[in-house]
Amino acid sequence: MSHHLDSFPAGRDSRLNITDLYVFDAGAATALVMNIGATVGDIEHPDLFHPEARYEFKIHFDGHEREDLTYRLAFLPTQLREQAFSVERLTGEESRSDVATGTVVAGGLTGQRATAPVGIEVWAGRAVESFYLDIRQLDDVDRVVRRGTHADLTRWVRGIAADTFTGATIRSIVLTVPVGTDGLTTGRQIAAWATTRQRDVDGHWEQVGRTGLPVICTIFRPLDSADSSRHERTHPADDAADFGPDVADLVASTVERLGTSDRPGAYADSVMERIVPDVLHYVVGSPAVFGFARFNGRRLADNAPEVIFSLATNSAIATGLRATDAERSQETFPFVIPVDVA
Repeated sequence: MSHHLDSFPAGRDSRLNITDLYVFDAGAATALVMNIGATVGDIEHPDLFHPEARYEFKIHFDGHEREDLTYRLAFLPTQLREQAFSVERLTGEESRSDVATGTVVAGGLTGQRATAPVGIEVWAGRAVESFYLDIRQLDDVDRVVRRGTHADLTRWVRGIAADTFTGATIRSIVLTVPVGTDGLTTGRQIAAWATTRQRDVDGHWEQVGRTGLPVICTIFRPLDSADSSRHERTHPADDAADFGPDVADLVASTVERLGTSDRPGAYADSVMERIVPDVLHYVVGSPAVFGFARFNGRRLADNAPEVIFSLATNSAIATGLRATDAERSQETFPFVIPVDVA
């Protein structure tokens, strides 16, 4: 439920606000990337990552409703401009538990490449923002989909659109797992999402942020309502009941108003199959592509807003931007582009 200008409670601390999740093929490994806290509207903190939080990659196997595998990262306070971190692996029932202690599979320092005997590689630090969009276009889409008013969605073309995120940086966590490790075997269907968690006043771990698919929250959730942050605290298994009817109604009313479908209800149902629950599907070992025809993971360079805008309206909506307009990512580990925080 990614969005860069988040709401309470994750928005109270940018280090808890997950903006994007990526899952893709990386040679003989599967790459998981979690981006946190874009510097658009950011407040600097002494610790790049929250030392009293958990950052977790959640993975479901074979269409399971609940996660079967969790990679949990925890960071210590900054020492000499670096934060030490550990990565735990939790499987089965323990992957769904906040009280279970997993097996430590890797550890290292921010800004440095960490490797583990099992072949897992990790990098965490400040990086160039990989997401790209003219935020003014998002306001136009919001007017059409959520507010039911008119906006010219075709005006965002080359030379008109300007990337709002040019020059922005994010906190990024990159984890690669060799194919065949921890159940991530070639051809296996997985679904991934990411969470941030923090202890509440009673000492219990509270989920304060989650992300699966890109831009979904921004389009389909009322950010200015009293209920705007409820999705941050819920599980994808509850999405169909919690948000499904509202999403279906928004899509159906949008395509009916735009005249882009003569069967708005049926079209809305087809969209629901792709975006509810809010998890990112991927077939391990296959080329990742986040496209109009299907979602199979997501690469850093994919133009996700263009795909989601088009899906929401059943129209070809261009953003006027390309991944190659600026250097936002790279083909080699850590795939994001590190930024020196000195």
